[in-house]
Amino acid sequence: MKFIPPVWARRFTEEDLKHRGHSSWEYGYWWVEFGGLLDTIADNEQIRDELLAIMMGVWDHIKNSGHHPESENWALDWFGFVPGKRESRRFIGKHLLTQSDLEEAVHFDDVIAYGGWPMDTHPPQGIEAKDADPCSQPVTNYVYGIPLGALVSANVANLMFAGRNISATHIAFSSTRVMATCGVMGQGAGTFAALAVQEGLLPGTAWQNKELVRMTQQRLIRQDAFLPGIAADGNLASLAAVQASSEQPEGQASNIIDGHTRSIHGARGVRPGLAPAGTHRWMSQPDDPEPWIELVWPAPVSIREITIVLDTGMHRRLTLTHEDHLHQQNVWGPQPETVKEFRVKAYFAGGVEQGIREVIHVRDNWQRQVSCEVQLDQVSRLRLEVLDTNGLDHARIFEIRCS
Repeated sequence: MKFIPPVWARRFTEEDLKHRGHSSWEYGYWWVEFGGLLDTIADNEQIRDELLAIMMGVWDHIKNSGHHPESENWALDWFGFVPGKRESRRFIGKHLLTQSDLEEAVHFDDVIAYGGWPMDTHPPQGIEAKDADPCSQPVTNYVYGIPLGALVSANVANLMFAGRNISATHIAFSSTRVMATCGVMGQGAGTFAALAVQEGLLPGTAWQNKELVRMTQQRLIRQDAFLPGIAADGNLASLAAVQASSEQPEGQASNIIDGHTRSIHGARGVRPGLAPAGTHRWMSQPDDPEPWIELVWPAPVSIREITIVLDTGMHRRLTLTHEDHLHQQNVWGPQPETVKEFRVKAYFAGGVEQGIREVIHVRDNWQRQVSCEVQLDQVSRLRLEVLDTNGLDHARIFEIRCS
């Protein structure tokens, strides 16, 4: 595959690119950066043109310098024509998230999201900083919480922000800016805003309403969001006794009502004191042919919704990559730990219904959280029977939630 560069392409030598790996293609060339010393808004077109010249120049070096014979059969397949902004403008909120907030994993009563990416800074000169590494990535010690206050404007009563414009210092922002973290901040901000609107409150005052913040946090948890240091409440199942056909020592049946649906303690996990150790899931014995787990209430209850939180192997690497050895580690399709088929039976103590009735039957499941609306009264017992998994030799369930 020949490549003839345009006349306006930049020229680069091995010395120019000595700190920027370019002998393989698996991760692309993310270090083709320019514009950090300019106005990334007002000078956007100039930056775009220069980036295009840089990119063509890097590719010319790879294909035609003679230093990379492995590229003989490589072709330029795709490049982004619109500059991707790592950062530009940030707003000031009720709280300014700082480097120490991340390093110490400070717990905020109004935590609304979480992050954990390294504090990933790049030289503002971009590719012109040829004697510097293209990035510095000191890891954060723990998964850290992001407070609602960092998403609410300090001086505009009806303004919130989420994503690459939150109230954070340059260094704190270097971690919060990644897409997954932006996504969970968006979920947190949107959920809070919806509840504030229902109450007729503007964000500038609503963020101090402790009950509204608590409601937001619990709504997020019911949506299967994770908030460091916040456990679920209001689970009718927590009033019941739990029993199962079998259980493993590290996966006791009582775990399904402990209020935690992730095992995220330990090294690089949540700071000690904010996440209890343990698997937080029920695990049946591998030799149990018909595993079941059930809730038994001391007095009959009414149930309007049942939610089952399952194990989807979140401990396992699952990343989009062109690197073969990492690609081969991915487990594609439903994860083997996930329960594939299950049914739920309700036992009635009296009233209109008597005896036992199957109220839920789920087949071909691959999702982590399954919720079903029901109309059940005078329920004395609820049994979940696992009929099949997606490959694992035992059943795993994080939580059964009733409301």
